Amino acid sequence: MDTTSPPDGEDLLRAQRRRAVLRQVRARQASAFARRSAIARTAVLLRSASYHER
Repeated sequence: MDTTSPPDGEDLLRAQRRRAVLRQVRARQASAFARRSAIARTAVLLRSASYHER
C-alpha cells in the first residue's frame, strides 16, 4: 500500500460528487431542450390551427 495517494474514501467521494454534478448538468440541459421543443411544437400547432381557420 503506497502512502502517496489519498485514501480510497476521498477518491470515492470525489468521484461521486463529480458524477452528481454531471447528472444535474445533464438534467438541466435536458429540461431546457424539452422546454424549447415544447414551445416549438405549440407554435407549430397554433400556426397550423390558424392556417386551417382561414
